[in-house]
Amino acid sequence: MLDFMNKQFRIWAMTAAALLATGCATVDITEVASPVSAKVEAPAEKNIVLRAASKLYAAFRSKGFVTSTSRKKLQSAASILLNGLEERELTTEANYEAQNFPADVVVRDIAFATEQVRRTANAAEIYFELSEGKRKLRNELNELEKALLSSREASVTFESAIGQNSLELRALNSEIDRLKFVTDRFGKRVREKAAADFVARRNETS
Repeated sequence: MLDFMNKQFRIWAMTAAALLATGCATVDITEVASPVSAKVEAPAEKNIVLRAASKLYAAFRSKGFVTSTSRKKLQSAASILLNGLEERELTTEANYEAQNFPADVVVRDIAFATEQVRRTANAAEIYFELSEGKRKLRNELNELEKALLSSREASVTFESAIGQNSLELRALNSEIDRLKFVTDRFGKRVREKAAADFVARRNETS
């Protein structure tokens, strides 16, 4: 009788272990892993533009491609740029050219700058498509304007150092044009939302 009871207990224990290995594991994956994953992904999507744009500006400033300029001055100049300021009118006070870097160093710096602009444009394009109709975008627009002006200033800096016919510089300017295009889209969205909010407030008070 004792042997039979021990055998039954072992069978029950093995069955319980099997259930724990299957059923409980499923619960852990669906109820624990998924929320953690969502919590990790959400902040990255929310701040992707702010991080990319601020990283670009910080990198360009630290490497001497652009000068340190106040946020208000940057945004004012960027607004002019978005409304058609031509490249030849842009100037820079950066002393990069005065350091007389060898051509290969300048080319590497241009490649670095191009990659930073590309990443910022990519981030802005993705964020813009994902945020349709549900985000205010004012902060993102401000940072993109700042990144855009810094990119243009860097382009002028490199042109002074290596000449305007550089293939690398053309590649940089192509990415800057992408950044300008998507920044324009952010600006349009912000203006449209501001206009809609104004109409809504007016209707509420009328």
